[in-house]
Amino acid sequence: MSEINVEEKMRTIRVLMVLPNLRVSNGVTNFAMNFFRGVDHQVIQIDFATLSHRDSPYLKEVMDNGAKVIVLPSIIRHPIKHIKKCKEIINTGNYSVIHVNTLNQAIPILLSAKNHVKVRILHSHSTKLGETRLKERINRVFLPALKKLTNFYAACSSNAGKALFGEKKFTVIPNVIDTNNFKYSEEKSIKIREREKVSGLKVVGSVGRLAEPKNPYFALEVAKRMFAQRNDIVYWWIGSGPLDASIKQYIEKANLMDKIKLFGSRDDITELFQAMDAFFLPSLFEGFGLACLEAQAAGLPCIVSCAFPSEVNITGNVQFISLDQTVDTWTEAVISSLDKKVDKGAANRICDESGYSIRNSGQLLTNYFYDCLNMER
Repeated sequence: MSEINVEEKMRTIRVLMVLPNLRVSNGVTNFAMNFFRGVDHQVIQIDFATLSHRDSPYLKEVMDNGAKVIVLPSIIRHPIKHIKKCKEIINTGNYSVIHVNTLNQAIPILLSAKNHVKVRILHSHSTKLGETRLKERINRVFLPALKKLTNFYAACSSNAGKALFGEKKFTVIPNVIDTNNFKYSEEKSIKIREREKVSGLKVVGSVGRLAEPKNPYFALEVAKRMFAQRNDIVYWWIGSGPLDASIKQYIEKANLMDKIKLFGSRDDITELFQAMDAFFLPSLFEGFGLACLEAQAAGLPCIVSCAFPSEVNITGNVQFISLDQTVDTWTEAVISSLDKKVDKGAANRICDESGYSIRNSGQLLTNYFYDCLNMER
């Protein structure tokens, strides 16, 4: 991507970022927020259009920085209201760029934008078209229309781009994190461990939506085997999703409430990482796996499935295991990782110096938007 010259910097552009929601512990939301924090808001003015409302500390943060958050009416329950709202947003927003981070539900707003917004970006965040077979089939039906309504393609990794766009040209925009937020602090670690009553124990943690793609039932089977082998291990899952109730019921039925804690959606994930000893996530599919990057920045050894792209291994502290392997193989790997010595400070520095640090994210996204606009002149 090219550098922006002085004349172009004088040209402020307005961007509409389309997201499922602004919920914490959502990888797509975290992607958008990390780039939002990096841009110069005098140069790139970003508003958010979300498909649903979720209470979130991000709402105040984005509005304090001059952004609007527009919640679209449900396209299923109120299709006419949804379409009217989409037209209103586009007709009054004066946007030069619409950056879509969802799939079929973005079609109405893209239809409204087709003749009014020069740059229409479709961003792939996964190697799958949906987290269930039904969603995948529906998205596959509407994918040709999505591609026709957009004129630029982006992806969080090469795997995610190829999965959605095939041989078509796309730009990889790497997920980024603020590495300083994850820098290990022994004082913080002790404080969080005392608060959560896990002092002297080994904490294995997973971060992600409690949904089928993250493979939580398999993760719980691994956790049960860990508990059978060692009595000093506890397991945390941070994040919420459609499986919240059923996973809670599963844990209660197995009588593992004292060993497994479901934190739900949290805004203190950076602190919780401080108290962990290992990160573990056997996902069925991943576009990139931002939580794994965050775990590395916190200095944790990571055990993940081969669904994660190889580029997520920034520090060399990530072990990839096939989901074809047995529960015992996974259990052995996670337990072994608990005794692995990781230089936490060095791991954080490696992440900070990589292309996945928030330090240069604002310039990267700004250059990308300007490049797209220049191609559409």
